[in-house]
Amino acid sequence: MKRKLILFLMTAVLILGASLPAAGIARADAVSDASNRALTWLQVQQDATAGYAFDGLVDSFEDFWGPDNPKQIVYTYDQAVAAIAFIVKGERTRAEKVLNKMRDIQDPSGYWLNSYWYNNGYGEEIRKHVGPVSWMAMAAMAYEKQYNDTRYRPMALKALDWCLTYSKANGGIAGGWSAWSNSDEPWSSTEHNIDLYRVLQYYASVDSSKTASYTAAATGVKSFLDNVVWDDAAKRFKGGWKNDTNLIDPKIPLDVNPWGVLALGLNGTRNYGASLTYVENAAGTPGTLANPRYKQTLTYNDAGNTLSGYDFDWTDEVLPAYDDNGNQIGNTGADVWLEGTAFMSLAYYMQGNTTKANAINTEIIKKQGTSGPSLGGIPYSLKGTSNSYWVMAQQNCVSSTGWLILSLHRFNPFTGQYLTGGSTPGDTTAPTVPGNLASTGKTDTTVSLSWSPSTDNTGVTGYYVYRGGTQAASVTGTTATVSGLTASTAYTFTVKAADAAGNLSAASNAVTVTTNASGGSGNHVTADYTAGVTKVSAAEASIFITPVTSALYVDVHYKVNGGAQLNYRMTLSSGTWRQTVSGLSTGSSIEYWFTYEKSGPQYDSPHYTYVQ
Repeated sequence: MKRKLILFLMTAVLILGASLPAAGIARADAVSDASNRALTWLQVQQDATAGYAFDGLVDSFEDFWGPDNPKQIVYTYDQAVAAIAFIVKGERTRAEKVLNKMRDIQDPSGYWLNSYWYNNGYGEEIRKHVGPVSWMAMAAMAYEKQYNDTRYRPMALKALDWCLTYSKANGGIAGGWSAWSNSDEPWSSTEHNIDLYRVLQYYASVDSSKTASYTAAATGVKSFLDNVVWDDAAKRFKGGWKNDTNLIDPKIPLDVNPWGVLALGLNGTRNYGASLTYVENAAGTPGTLANPRYKQTLTYNDAGNTLSGYDFDWTDEVLPAYDDNGNQIGNTGADVWLEGTAFMSLAYYMQGNTTKANAINTEIIKKQGTSGPSLGGIPYSLKGTSNSYWVMAQQNCVSSTGWLILSLHRFNPFTGQYLTGGSTPGDTTAPTVPGNLASTGKTDTTVSLSWSPSTDNTGVTGYYVYRGGTQAASVTGTTATVSGLTASTAYTFTVKAADAAGNLSAASNAVTVTTNASGGSGNHVTADYTAGVTKVSAAEASIFITPVTSALYVDVHYKVNGGAQLNYRMTLSSGTWRQTVSGLSTGSSIEYWFTYEKSGPQYDSPHYTYVQ
């Protein structure tokens, strides 16, 4: 009976999967059922940590040392995946439990260890790797974009600042640090540089204090990906760069290719979408490093039924596998990496191949647990072979189960957005021109802009703001603040829209704005903020404050011409909080001051005065 139920679900997914809404709205069909069961498993794994040192995190594996003796490990990367999956499923409270605890245990310098024992709060894998740390910043980005809530931004910025301490001259970011060698990791992996690219771009666009440094870092990472680790002959990414030997990593993990598509788009400087074709057509017999094979069809139950998916690595030869110290770590061989198989489904959907994406999800669901504590869980791998880095677990795990949710709901964690149906290879249609570009505020060193959204045949992925002919910012929304300007200087701005294929629209209308005089308009600079008032018109002025450390809230209190005190929660836009005061005339006096949050505590500013 169980096999009949699974076959029914497989058929239903094939029929109904193509109509799953891009926004991930739950529906009473087989696809939603698979997604809801996956959520149930994640909920159970989170509840398993209740009462322990890391209460709120999600137990990474459904495995046991022995009866009633769980292997109590939480991986940092898994927490990011779980938080994003909870966000996609509308489980905001559970996502916040994960993010709150990760914020609590973040090292003051910005990193997390790769994993922890959740029962006692000690580190389990004493490595500080850039990849998992950047994924936590990615989870904070997803929360911020879905809920318009910046409470985890300080955590994300601290994490990214730590990652950038490993920047190298070729633009890449090195791997981090390991206690096992008590030294920095000697490699810059393609994978974690892909992880960093979009999240750096996002926070550069929303936090003016990071615009310059993060934009420069993202540009360097993109150059590293395009020019160091992209193999243009084979049309796929290489594994990474060895900083100690100045050599390319000869290994070719699967994930760098679908992740490259999700993070960089299908086309751009390189034809990233072609890497999916490379993975699909690699058909070595047997698969070797020189002649790889990723796609596998293997039996998955005692009845001999088969499941098709993608392996972590390139080899299906059965050979001993060794670590860097020469110790054997299991055997290589044909396997299906179910987490990575979900990557391929989402990348195919982005490509516009919905049929292929649905078929891959159907294969993954064949291994979804249907009862008991395994209900909804997805194993990490089918056979438990060594991928030449570690022996892949066969237990149900957070990464595979969380990624099934992301794949079913078409959510791209690299951009923090739902996919809209894909961008086909060879897409040459540019987005429409952004409209109604206008200045919404200015100081002596910044100009804030807004514009009307563009449309595109495959979906707009972002906007580029230009100061004259120089790119000044990249954002995903329709507002931006350009910083680092000179007082009393006229600047001309335009905006272009971009799609996933790298097509750019024509420039918007141009807007010329002259920045305020230095220190003018009542500007006040402190260690915590820059604040002041800008004249909007003869009858209106805009009180503003730009905190150095992002604030969860800012309240403004003011009196006009000595009248009654007015109190408002200010409105946040691109890192600056604002409140418009109307009904003014020449000579009107505004006394104003602020109450603001900084890293938990609340502070009051001095009183300031502005004359219209």
